[in-house]
Formats: sequence, structure tokens, C-alpha cells
Amino acid sequence: MRCVRIWFSKKGRVKYVSHLDIMRCMTRAVRRADIPLWYTEGFNPHPYLNFLQPMPLGIEGLNEPLDIRIEGDISNADIVTRLNGVLPEGIEITRASEPYMKPSDIAFAEYEIYFENENGLAEKLDGAMKSGELVCEKTGKVNGRKKIKQVNVSESIKKYALSENDESILMTVTFPCGNTKNVNPMNLMSALNSYLGADIVPLNIIRLRLTDENLLPFE
Repeated sequence: MRCVRIWFSKKGRVKYVSHLDIMRCMTRAVRRADIPLWYTEGFNPHPYLNFLQPMPLGIEGLNEPLDIRIEGDISNADIVTRLNGVLPEGIEITRASEPYMKPSDIAFAEYEIYFENENGLAEKLDGAMKSGELVCEKTGKVNGRKKIKQVNVSESIKKYALSENDESILMTVTFPCGNTKNVNPMNLMSALNSYLGADIVPLNIIRLRLTDENLLPFE
């Protein structure tokens, strides 16, 4: 039995498919691809598939990791080929490798957020990002119960950059992404709209990669 880290991209309309349905899709794909999965023991055995950092709905991903455990003699190249032969449009396996880092090493995620360039929006966004006052409401748990709390998104931004051309604005931003703290672009958009008193809808949001605490790519 060995562990294989599969890297996949999720683009286009598939970004609106829920994480639960992506899990079901991948589980069925691995079975259809006739990959010799390792199954857990016990009364109800099931194949080991571990999505390391699920994405919020509506976000594309370029380097999403999925750990599986396999038995038998099959190469990583064969795993990629077989899975791409059965996966739907919008999901593609880009590579497969031996796990180098532990899932707990994931500390940040890098995103690209695209906006339509109009009405001096770039200047407004830049001012908001520098304000230190971007606050949103976020659901959390206190003593096992769900509770709405206010979160200062500004305090969670590791770094960001803004660029523009005649048609669009590109914001590159890095957020905490792990077991202890997790902030995502949807939280940022809620905070930006609240701060600016606007209803800004991004053209697209892409998660570029996951990184460790030193901002080195997670592998």
C-alpha cells in the first residue's frame, strides 16, 4: 500500500459544483479508472480519498491536492492517464506524485481575483485593501454551537498586489488556509462590499496554489 498525491484543476462551470459532489465524482472516477484502491478496514470499508483543502463554491482551482492510497503495481503516469479518460469536462488531473509535505504543512492559499475595470474601481479597491478595516460576518462554532462573529479580514491578508489594464483589474492576494485559520475570497468580497457600500461581483476567482508558512508551494 502506498499513498499518491493527485493534483487536479477545476475550471469553468465545474466551479459551481459543490465540494460534496466533487468528492462523489472523484470516488466514482477512481473506481471507473480501475485503479487498485486501498480500502479501510472495519464493518463498512471504503476507499481512502482525502481532499486536503476544499474550495468554496464558485472558485476555480489550478493545483488542488487529493491523497489516495493504492495497492498493486501501477505507475503515477498510468493513474493520470486513466483518470483523465473518465473525468468530466472541467476537471483534469495535471500530475501525480509521492507526498512530500504533510497536510498540516498547508498554511496559506494564493488567489487571483478579476474585476471589470470601471468607475475608478482600482483606486477604490486599493484604498479599501490598505484601510485595515475590512470586516465581514463569518459563521463559527462556540461550545459546539454555530455562532455569527465579526472577522477583520484585513488582519488575515498575508500579502496582496493590484494591477489593471483598460478592461480588467487583477488582485493577487494570499490568505491563511489551514486547520487553525481559514479565510477565503468570499469573506474578502463581503468585507469589500460592506466597506465600499457597493455590490461588486468579480469576473472570476482562481486559487493558484497552496503554500507552507514560508509561502513555498505545497508539494
